[in-house]
Amino acid sequence: MTALIKIVRRVSQEAYGHGKKARKLLIALEKGDLITIHEHRRRTKQTARVYDVLWWMLRSEADRAHMERLRQIKARKASRLAEQRQRSAERRLFRRADESDIGQRF
Repeated sequence: MTALIKIVRRVSQEAYGHGKKARKLLIALEKGDLITIHEHRRRTKQTARVYDVLWWMLRSEADRAHMERLRQIKARKASRLAEQRQRSAERRLFRRADESDIGQRF
C-alpha cells in the first residue's frame, strides 16, 4: 500500500436525493486520515477522521444486532401477554357460565 501524500478525490456512482435535489457525492481522502464528503456543486462539506467513521460503522452494526434482539424479546412478550389475555377471558367466560347455571338450579 502507498502512503496518502496527496488528496484523492472520487465521485459516487449514484445520485442521492429526490427529483431536482438528487446529487452525486464527492468523496476526498485527505492527509491526516481524513475523509471529506460533499454534494456535487455545493460548498458545504463534512469532514471526519477515518477512525471515527470506522467506529461509527462498528457501533451501527452493534446497534442493529441489539435492536434485533429487542424485537425478538418484544415479540415473545406480546405472544405471552396474548396467551394470558386469552386464558383470563376464558376463565371469566366459564365462571359466568357456571354462575348462571347455579342461579337456574334454585
